[in-house]
Amino acid sequence: MKSNRSPANDLETILPLLINVWRRFHKQSGPGDRLQTREFRRLVGCLQQLRGEDSENKKEANKHLPEQENITERERVAANLLYPWIIHYQEALSLLGELPGAPKRVLDVCSGTAPFAFAALRHGASEVFATDRNVAALELGAEVAGRYGMPLTLRKWDCLKEAMPIEGDFDLITVGHALGDLFPINEPGWKERQSRFITYLLSRLKKTGFLLLVESSYLEDNRRILEIRDELSLKNIVIQAPCVWQGDCPTLKTPNSPCYAQREMAKPYHLKEIQRAMGIKLSSLKMTYLLIKSPKAEKLIPNEHKLYRVISPPSESYQGKRFYLCGTDGKKTLSSHLDEHPSESRAFEHLRRGELIEIVDPLEQGQAFDIVQGTEIIVRAPCGKPVPTFENFDDSF
Repeated sequence: MKSNRSPANDLETILPLLINVWRRFHKQSGPGDRLQTREFRRLVGCLQQLRGEDSENKKEANKHLPEQENITERERVAANLLYPWIIHYQEALSLLGELPGAPKRVLDVCSGTAPFAFAALRHGASEVFATDRNVAALELGAEVAGRYGMPLTLRKWDCLKEAMPIEGDFDLITVGHALGDLFPINEPGWKERQSRFITYLLSRLKKTGFLLLVESSYLEDNRRILEIRDELSLKNIVIQAPCVWQGDCPTLKTPNSPCYAQREMAKPYHLKEIQRAMGIKLSSLKMTYLLIKSPKAEKLIPNEHKLYRVISPPSESYQGKRFYLCGTDGKKTLSSHLDEHPSESRAFEHLRRGELIEIVDPLEQGQAFDIVQGTEIIVRAPCGKPVPTFENFDDSF
């Protein structure tokens, strides 16, 4: 199987393409690497409106939007290219690095302007289908991919009302930031309809395929994904990442306690200026995701080593720095009794949320692990890298 080394984000090349495609869509001209003042102000106004539609408090999110602004649907679609696209592309680029190999045939559902499809192409996929009911959004995404030199196949598809217009099975199916729109929690029967939809997508995977579901880190989206995770686990469908714990999700037992992924985010000047203008304080990528194995695959059997996902940034305790973990034997904490770490445990000083680690010979006290002399900390999977070797695993796409 071809290795799946994550490509660089290449935003220095991609961002001018996004600006150029956005301008062509509006039939305007200007400098190739930045927006003019009037363009920037108009874009921010449009993004504020989009943000308000996604917010629980629309009045608060829209309070800076001038009353005279008359944002058209055309502008709203194109605005996605110059902020949400950049965020979602970086999310997908990182998460697809957790696949054991580069997928060949990919389906992106509710693709919009196709940031997830673009990321799949960057990861080496040879055939990528972007589907959405909004053809204008799809065409923008295809133009970005084409100008970057990658082919993207488009299909108009209202996934809740129409049969899928593509035959065959897939190595990877992605659904990014769409479940909340498809299945609003205030509609009767939304969980059952969502479950049937996910079951159908899983049925369209090859034996070695994966389904990637991604939502925001907000509590409502977070719990939606964690509930899907528990439902699939009950059906013995394997969650490849991020979870290595196979029981009921412990986070769901605690109200108002999200469990989400965090990744580094590249912030070119364009992104910084938009966040400054909109009052957005976001220094890293934060999302909730599941990478799900095909039900046709053999059940994965982990090796004999206990593995733990780091699920928090470091917090301060009376013993110093502490991390929360979720692993093959449940939820734990990890702290250290050492002032200085030898090479065996030095990884503790640099742990990051999302890394998968192995802990050898710690001091165990209930649900707490403490690093002592002789403890070894091994990073088995850095952020954005595949889970380590499993038995009974056919790794050929």
